[in-house]
Order: sequence, then structure tokens, then C-alpha cells
Amino acid sequence: MRRRDLVKGVAGTVVGMGGLVGSTVEAQVSGPESAQVGQIYQLQAAFHRAKTTQDIDLMMSLWDEDGVLNVQGDPTSPYIGFDRLKSFWESSGSFKQRRFSLVPSFKIQIDVQGNQAWLYFECHDVGSFDLASRLIAADTFLAGTLRHADGKWVFLDMTAGRALPLAVDHYYFP
Repeated sequence: MRRRDLVKGVAGTVVGMGGLVGSTVEAQVSGPESAQVGQIYQLQAAFHRAKTTQDIDLMMSLWDEDGVLNVQGDPTSPYIGFDRLKSFWESSGSFKQRRFSLVPSFKIQIDVQGNQAWLYFECHDVGSFDLASRLIAADTFLAGTLRHADGKWVFLDMTAGRALPLAVDHYYFP
């Protein structure tokens, strides 16, 4: 086989595979439900950014005005409505101490059902994250119902609690 024929054959194979891969990738990321899932991933990412940067305005923009947060083991829970939620977040460890909030993305669960969705994720907060003495400050989960309103997803009725013992394949709620 001559070099020119080999190059043409390889080029044809690459073009053919590109079409196959392109259609496979497109199929995985197209459609209205996958667009909603993408927006929910952005909501979860914004939640972790708000905690890490201690941006209370960003945090509150992620919650429904009538949102509910149930915190397992907290006798003053549930936190209902904007003012109670804001008070909770401002007094939380993430807003009182500098932490870097991380999430194991492979454990995120999302189930979209029209204008509502189920979301589960974990937060693993690193305290003193920019120092050699950094430490795991908290392992928690947040799970519950989201609502799609005014063109965006917001937290509606959520439950938070400890994610202990830390495990790759264990979910802490429901």
C-alpha cells in the first residue's frame, strides 16, 4: 500500500469516527431535560462558590423566597423563608470561617420532573485551605426538591445533614 493511500484511509476513518462520536456526544447533551440538568449542575456549583467566597447575596439568590431547609439534629430547624434562611447561612461554619467547599461530582443525583427536580450532593469543606495545616472542616449533604421558576432553578425544600462516615458509594439521604 502506498503512503498516499494509507493517509486517505486514515483520514476517511477519522472523518467517519468523528461523525459517530459527534452524534453520540450530541445525543448525550441535547434535549430539554439535559439542558435542565445542566442548569441544576450550575445551581449546585453556585452553592459551593457562595460558601467558599462567603457571598451571602449569591447564596440567597439560589433559594426560593419560601424555601425550607431542614437540618438534621438542629432543634431550631426547619428554617423557612428568606429571613430565617439568611440567618442560618450567616451563622454557619462556611460563613464564619474560611473554607473551600468541594463536591464529589460522581455522587450528584438529579431527577427532573417538569418544573420540579430532586437533587442530592455532598459538601466536603476544607478549612485553612491555603495553609499546609489545612483540614477537613465538615462533611455534609444537601438533598431535596428544587423548583424551576422565573427561568431558573432554586432550592425549595431541602434537608442537610452530616455525611459520615465518608464513603464512595453511600448516600446519606433519604
